[in-house]
Amino acid sequence: MDKINRYERILNKAVPILKESKMDDIGKMSIIASILKTEFNEWIFCGFYRVVKERLLEIGPYQGNVIACSHIHFDNGVCGAAATLNKTIIVKDVLSFPNYIACDSDTVSEIVVPLIKNKKLLAVLDIDGHKIGQFDEDDKSYLEKILLLI
Repeated sequence: MDKINRYERILNKAVPILKESKMDDIGKMSIIASILKTEFNEWIFCGFYRVVKERLLEIGPYQGNVIACSHIHFDNGVCGAAATLNKTIIVKDVLSFPNYIACDSDTVSEIVVPLIKNKKLLAVLDIDGHKIGQFDEDDKSYLEKILLLI
């Protein structure tokens, strides 16, 4: 099944669960991380880093085969850059990214999508891939749409 169909299937699962839900944001992040990682089981890591203090992210709900970094400052890594810029960042090869934070040795590519609610940054969604160029504009578009469910 191609990537677009997989994302459409995710939306079909997530919308009924989250649209009318009384769940808090962390619960919704948990559901989204689970649905995404289940559908894209080839991803190494799929999870949220929540804003806990000014310019500091802390690990939130995630799925993956690695232990996540516990805290990330906005000055570091792809997550920090996406949080600082409030925009999605796609990295084809993490070794070429300045200040890249290596939480595991298997990650080769990454996409990080900011979660903005009521004009405030709540978290970033971090997804790690095992091959160069694994993420593209289709991932960006669908992931941004999925985060609107929160």
